[in-house]
Amino acid sequence: MKTKIITLLSAIVICTTINAQQKNGLYLTVNPLGVLEIQAAYGAGIGYRFNEQWEVSSEYAQLKQNFLFGEGKFTNIQGFKSTTTVKYSIDINEYTKSRTFVGAEFRYKQYSFDDVADFTNNTTGKTVKEYAFKNTTSVKGFAGIVGKQWDLGENSKWALELTAGIGLRFKNIHRSNTPENSFIVAKDAGFGETPNYKDNHTSVYFPIGLRLMFRL
Repeated sequence: MKTKIITLLSAIVICTTINAQQKNGLYLTVNPLGVLEIQAAYGAGIGYRFNEQWEVSSEYAQLKQNFLFGEGKFTNIQGFKSTTTVKYSIDINEYTKSRTFVGAEFRYKQYSFDDVADFTNNTTGKTVKEYAFKNTTSVKGFAGIVGKQWDLGENSKWALELTAGIGLRFKNIHRSNTPENSFIVAKDAGFGETPNYKDNHTSVYFPIGLRLMFRL
């Protein structure tokens, strides 16, 4: 009897260890909502879970024109963005197969596009209408996030992750092929995502993410 109990306990320990090993290690991610962003993002990511608490992930995406919104006056969007996230699990629920975590997100984005805008001459005060120029924007940002992961099945390698947070982003704007000795006429570009009418500035942003994960 004693031998059977020891054998049963050993089996439970082994199964638990195997299950933990399956949930730790490398995984791949994809953001299905990336193509709906103002600059459509096409890419994927990779992550690593070190143990039950700590994990880190990184994503890279190419930025292109989002044809769902129409081209408008800004065209030929090209660029990339990368995001690195460090996560710490604060609650693991074995019943719902989910975990809640907090973390820090670091991102960098750079893109360029062709645009048209009005420019006013600093000396004469005259305004040139609909002048074509090129905009190159780089964005650095960091944010605190909270998120949740759900396993899609008892022993599934698939999981779903939802994150939200708040942070600061720093935008650097460079315009080329603009009229000499002129400044751009300010306009409301909408959603603060098309910065061709603003100079370098810092702003608050609210990152929201939905990712599909596959454990290797």
